[in-house]
Amino acid sequence: MKLWIQYLFDTLGLVRVGYTTWSGNYRMIRIGEKLGMTMEGRLRKVRYWKEIYYDSIRMGILREEWNDINK
Repeated sequence: MKLWIQYLFDTLGLVRVGYTTWSGNYRMIRIGEKLGMTMEGRLRKVRYWKEIYYDSIRMGILREEWNDINK
């Protein structure tokens, strides 16, 4: 995922990269945190699966944050 993020910043000129997951997907949240991403948003109880409501989680990182982390 690290190579993919670098590719997006380098080739597309993006200022921000992010993704959306759900609160039950602990591994994806942890991957984002390890990459330096910030939890930018949480929509509460918007996903329903197997009789349980989950939050939608938005993770993201700005180009300058990425560059600072990956010098």
